[in-house]
Amino acid sequence: MSTTTAHKATPDPGSGPCLLCGALADPTLEHIIPQTLWKRFGIDPNREDLAQFWTTLCDPHNQATSALHMRPDMMSLIETGEPVTRKTLDHLGDWAVWVTLLFALERGSGVLGAETSRELLLRRFSTGHGGTPKGVRVYAARVADYVEPADPPRVPYALALHGDSRVYLDAHRRPSGFSIQTGPINASESIGIGKVVLLVVGRTYPSGPDHDDRLDQAAAQVGLERIRPLGAALPALNPARISMTDVSKVFTVIPFGADMSLMPERIRALPSL
Repeated sequence: MSTTTAHKATPDPGSGPCLLCGALADPTLEHIIPQTLWKRFGIDPNREDLAQFWTTLCDPHNQATSALHMRPDMMSLIETGEPVTRKTLDHLGDWAVWVTLLFALERGSGVLGAETSRELLLRRFSTGHGGTPKGVRVYAARVADYVEPADPPRVPYALALHGDSRVYLDAHRRPSGFSIQTGPINASESIGIGKVVLLVVGRTYPSGPDHDDRLDQAAAQVGLERIRPLGAALPALNPARISMTDVSKVFTVIPFGADMSLMPERIRALPSL
């Protein structure tokens, strides 16, 4: 999974405040990538080099989030590549979104940013009524083999994401400008585990009437198919040779050296870009 340890909200996982609600009572060590999944691959989930995948949750939120992992057919899909059904793909897309948001909150950056991630996570795991965030897309591939990145490197596609302070909006909340700065918003988050690769892409401002179709086409260039939202026909997900580097870099929020065709028209027209 694409991760960084530069920021960690819970430097001592299993103690201190809950990542979601801040409660100090009943702290527990939460494995964001579930223990049951690591064990399917014969990996000790408590290995120190896996600490980047740990956090602290209070016991009620630990119990609530554990429901994400109690989907044996989905776990089998990750482990073996089977079964590919509407149910397993729906569960896989759901799992990818919420795991990504947990990582965003733990690391302080993600496709929605930390505070938005916390709000959505609390709604889902405190009330049980929160649905998948609007506009977030999930792409997947079944892996036949992991390969080296393309040479020469692929040109990434620049995206303008909702909630990104780099994107300036006019009085009608339409993108009108762009600022080059660092920020907590990433275009996408990638997960490669077992026989499955996943890419979660944040909610984007449109570049034209066929924007979503062209997002799917861009993802397809690195072997991915959309699983959230699912279409009427299931994606084939034929096993493919996948480069995790290419997957993780197919989309970016930094326009320099990027393909601008998926950016909003007024941003594409800026002379400085």
